[in-house]
Amino acid sequence: MKTTKKVKAAAPRKAAAPRKARAPRAKPLATPARQRIRGRTVVVYYSRFGATATIARAIAQSLGCEVREIRARRRRSWLVMGFGSVFNIRYRIEPMDVDFTGCGLVVLCSPIWASKPACPVMTFLDAAKLQGTRSALVFSNRGGGVERTIDVMKGILETRGSQVIASESITTRRVPEDILRARAREFALELKKRY
Repeated sequence: MKTTKKVKAAAPRKAAAPRKARAPRAKPLATPARQRIRGRTVVVYYSRFGATATIARAIAQSLGCEVREIRARRRRSWLVMGFGSVFNIRYRIEPMDVDFTGCGLVVLCSPIWASKPACPVMTFLDAAKLQGTRSALVFSNRGGGVERTIDVMKGILETRGSQVIASESITTRRVPEDILRARAREFALELKKRY
């Protein structure tokens, strides 16, 4: 009797599990490089009642930089100041150095009159040489929105060749000087961090 050798049939091969498609590795988000300000920093301000001067000097002290004051030739009443702002009148200012071409950053501090920068500041901007600089705007106001004023100033400065990199609005109505100084220092610290 012949014995037949039983051969086990090979078990069918399991189909290889399809490989999961790997998601491409996410590239780290590129953060904008910190743009260093080249050249010196100057704080320029106009102040009618002293609040803007307090803010400007605190910023200059925090940044360790030069301060220049815009001085009006005549002290004007509330009514005349508001009228001048509404109709874009340029009030005369005392002679001052308006050449900022060697500066890296110009911090411009101004009160807001009738939703516009103070008239002496506008007179200053007409003469200022700001080509190739960067600007930071600080407005002192008595409450209310200042977005329109900031937009107007950005447009003016950019037509004069200065890039606006930061802006701030500080309410001064019934605010003690030490609080104004603290807010100004916060803004200066933010400028230092970012630029």
